[in-house]
Amino acid sequence: MKTTSASVILFFVMFGLANAANNAVLDINGDYVVTGVPYYVMSGIWDEGDGDVDGGGGLAIGRESGRKCPEIVVQRQSDADFGNPVIFSNADHNDDVVRVSSDVNLKFTGKRDRLCQTSTVWKVQNIDDSTEKRFVELGGEEGNPGCDTKQSWFKIEETGTERMRMYKFKYCPSVCGSSATDCNEIERAEDEDGQMRLALSEGEGEGAWPWVFLKANEPRSRIRQVVRA
Repeated sequence: MKTTSASVILFFVMFGLANAANNAVLDINGDYVVTGVPYYVMSGIWDEGDGDVDGGGGLAIGRESGRKCPEIVVQRQSDADFGNPVIFSNADHNDDVVRVSSDVNLKFTGKRDRLCQTSTVWKVQNIDDSTEKRFVELGGEEGNPGCDTKQSWFKIEETGTERMRMYKFKYCPSVCGSSATDCNEIERAEDEDGQMRLALSEGEGEGAWPWVFLKANEPRSRIRQVVRA
């Protein structure tokens, strides 16, 4: 009987872990985030007018002062600026729902100047000698999950509260199978140009910044209303 009870408990534990791993990422309206649809990636923390918190705006395409290409991922200063929409694509091309703890590509879409011909897919940059940071830049490869493309794969993890479902980014790719890989949360970090960028934190730190996802074809007034709720 004890063996049976233990087996039942183990089953429910394993079922719960599997179910958590397959949780859909939700946008700010509570709808599934799906592949191929543009979303704004906005700060889950914003300035409510008291000046206590500088949450900033959405993520967007930027550029380093001393390097035109590839472009970089920056955060807009104003929370009224939603940045550039992002499209997600899964390593599992048979699933069109973006899921927690699963490997995804992120690609900026929309207007862009013609100075760079590289892709707008996010990837992890090699270490920056001046800041000793590994920033997130563009020029990654979309699809083709594997060891050669692991710098272009990210994970989305839940954070925040039930009142507002927020998410954090993590660099911990599984596309290389059992090969050893980095596993870092992604924080905000200022570069030498004074731009707020995404960068890998040191290990499992608490520096990961919370984000929310807003479907880009929503009316702007509706988005503002939901975000401020």
